[in-house]
Amino acid sequence: METKKETAAGIEGVSHAERSRLMGDASRDNQSSGEPQVSRLESRNREREQEENWDGRSERPLVLRILLWMLLKSIVPILCILILLIGLYIGFVIVGDKPGSDAFKWSTWKHMYDLVFAD
Repeated sequence: METKKETAAGIEGVSHAERSRLMGDASRDNQSSGEPQVSRLESRNREREQEENWDGRSERPLVLRILLWMLLKSIVPILCILILLIGLYIGFVIVGDKPGSDAFKWSTWKHMYDLVFAD
């Protein structure tokens, strides 16, 4: 089996820097050239920061930013209403043994209101 050095030395068209990285000498080359070794994550973060404008926001259209803000602020009330409707359905169909088709009819809930608050 070939070692990394034999494989790297046998590749044609590969630059000296790439060969040295393949052979494990990348840290020595970076130190000798005077460039600090930078991880990929740090370089991605720098590129992301350069792409963002001065106030830290990416260049999204105003309409999209407004819609995202409204969705973020309204997620809790939407979930509360959804859970209320699910609870009403479960209570009507499972606990009350009524047909599921009648669960969201206005007349059903008006009749229940009249039963609870009748004189």
